[in-house]
Amino acid sequence: MNIIIKKSKKDISQRKLEGYHKLAQIVRWGRRHPVNFVRRFYGIEFIDNQAYVFMKSWVTPFNVWCQSRGSGKTTLGAPFIMAKTNLFPNFQVYILSGVGSQAQETFMKIEKIAKREISSFTGLTDVFYNETVKSVANTDGFTHNPASFQYKLYNGSVVNSLNGAFDNNRSKRSNLNFYDEAGFAPDELFETSMPFITQDSNFKLGGDIDLDTLPKQIPNQAIFASSASSTDTYFYRVYKDYSKKMIIGDKRYFVADINAEIVLNPTVHGKPYSVPLLRKEVIDDAMKKNKEKALREYYNKFSTEGGDNQAIRRAMIVRNSETRPPILYNNYGGLFAIAYDPARSYDNSVCMVGEIYYDEQVGYKMRIVNGVSFVDVAKKKKTPMRTPEQVAAIKQMLLDYNGLGFADYENISALLIDSGAGGAGVNIADYFMDDWKDNKGQTHRGLIDRIESAEDAKKFPNAVDKIKLLSPKKYRNQIFDALVEMMNLDLISFTAEYDMKGHLALYENREVEYEDEKNNKKKDIQSEQKIYKLSFDEELALKNIDLAKEEIVNIYRFDSGNGNYRYALPPDKENKMNDDRAYCVAMLAWHLQQLRRNSIVNREPEPVDLNSHPSFVTSLNISL
Repeated sequence: MNIIIKKSKKDISQRKLEGYHKLAQIVRWGRRHPVNFVRRFYGIEFIDNQAYVFMKSWVTPFNVWCQSRGSGKTTLGAPFIMAKTNLFPNFQVYILSGVGSQAQETFMKIEKIAKREISSFTGLTDVFYNETVKSVANTDGFTHNPASFQYKLYNGSVVNSLNGAFDNNRSKRSNLNFYDEAGFAPDELFETSMPFITQDSNFKLGGDIDLDTLPKQIPNQAIFASSASSTDTYFYRVYKDYSKKMIIGDKRYFVADINAEIVLNPTVHGKPYSVPLLRKEVIDDAMKKNKEKALREYYNKFSTEGGDNQAIRRAMIVRNSETRPPILYNNYGGLFAIAYDPARSYDNSVCMVGEIYYDEQVGYKMRIVNGVSFVDVAKKKKTPMRTPEQVAAIKQMLLDYNGLGFADYENISALLIDSGAGGAGVNIADYFMDDWKDNKGQTHRGLIDRIESAEDAKKFPNAVDKIKLLSPKKYRNQIFDALVEMMNLDLISFTAEYDMKGHLALYENREVEYEDEKNNKKKDIQSEQKIYKLSFDEELALKNIDLAKEEIVNIYRFDSGNGNYRYALPPDKENKMNDDRAYCVAMLAWHLQQLRRNSIVNREPEPVDLNSHPSFVTSLNISL
């Protein structure tokens, strides 16, 4: 065997040569033993299942991490990316997600580990932090440009989070694509980003390089990390495809299926660990509130969805979800609509709240900002509260969302009420027509639907025409048609799926001024992470919005042979879940649709200058 020693163009001292030799030995050892490298140099200890997934994915080109909520997918992905960029020079990583904030969250996990800001990691070191490239404008090595968070290492490795539109993420080259929450990302994300890793990592061209003398490079990689989603997603397709290939012995594919049972019974170095990442009561509580979602998120049971009959796909919901706190009251003069589906004995009694705002580009849009379930917690079967108590709660919500310092219902666009049998034979709108007093003794005008309650309109002349009664027999298809239309146009947004952490990680953009090496003043836009602590009511609101999203994706359109159709839950789920929250969101979508149509119909025509109109000028010249 011939050993080729490439001569250096510069003289290197013996001391520096020994330093390079020692570094090369560490790097070579780290590449062969990455788990031990992370433990020793970063101070991060792994649970055995995490160490197994880490090691099996180290040089495997195509990987799927299907793991339970709370199993530490992001916490595992962060040191994996850190080790890759530390041990391989000029290594490019892209962190991608269906929602830009999720990709930012993964990037921030790396930053917090490097800065030793994670309390659960008690032995963190500053080894990685010392490897980041710093400058006058970037004192810690981590940049937070809203378009892409980034860090660079002295060995030329770079990590970027991609936060922009999918169509802008083209023509890039990557050594590792890390997809966080891949189960809830639209297909467009993968279609535009998977080409990043298509070029063979061993390809080199030009100069006097002899490829036969160069060592083999590790292959480019893709890691899809997520809890289970539905069977119509890209994540499920790669989970199914890669599993088959791994089972038949193809070493290019690895799939890890880590459910809650493994997380609840952790081991470290083969010995049981006393404190699991998850608590059993959290899973039991999730199973009681939304069994299908809990099975999907904690036990990796993919939901059976999809098909031509599904009215709204989950990917559409994810695309229109954003990390933001719910709004429980109006203190800034916003415009709100409240949709109320009453029930008395057995069905759910719920209401959903939407904020209406005007976008200069597309017109009226809506944010779903709150969800309330009127449950009597004192009852054994948790049936709805008494109707008077529900009405009192709705009236208080009307005051909260109208805001202080405004005339009665000035900031309430509409109170939409399902006028079906929910009121136990009584028209629920009857409770709103009289003037009423709040808990402070102040009198407020009643509300009425002057079209549906035309006979009562003369009896209550002081009532404000803000109620819209929607009969399910008459309006059900119309309101769900409106929901499909508004969602297809991306005009309704939801809060992002709540992870039960008790807080939200929000990002604020701000302009930063700094001086470069030549003392020139420059400006840059940076994103700062803010931790928003949630109240108990805000957590309930986020959970109710999540339930609404779950109900929406399970609404199907059933066509009959005579051209008629109906919207309903599929037969296998009719007795397992409700559709009341979905119905309330559909009512809000119908109201948004009506506002948009009215703005078009009632738009004032723009004045036309006849003197500048070509046809008028031509006819004038002819007549002359």
